[in-house]
Amino acid sequence: MHALAPLVLAFSGLPALLIGARVSRARDPRSRGMALHWVLIGLTIQAGAVGVYWAGGDDRLAQGVAIAMVVLVNALIVSMVLQLRRRGKRP
Repeated sequence: MHALAPLVLAFSGLPALLIGARVSRARDPRSRGMALHWVLIGLTIQAGAVGVYWAGGDDRLAQGVAIAMVVLVNALIVSMVLQLRRRGKRP
C-alpha cells in the first residue's frame, strides 16, 4: 500500500514524456527546446516518484522530495515559457 502514491506520481509523469516525444516531431524551430523541456519535466516527476518511494515511511523526507519536485517542475515550466517568449520576438 505504501507504493500507491509513487505509482500514481509515476503515471502522472508519463503524459509529459509523451508530449515531449510528440513535440519533437514538429517542424517548428522552437519544437526542439519545447520537447527538451517537456521531457525534463517528465523525468523530474519520475525522479520524484522514485524519491517518494525511497523515502518509504518517513513523512518528512517524502514531503521534502515532493516539494523539491514541485519547485523543479515549476522552474522548468517558467524556463519553457521564457524561451518561447524570447524566440517568438525574433524575426
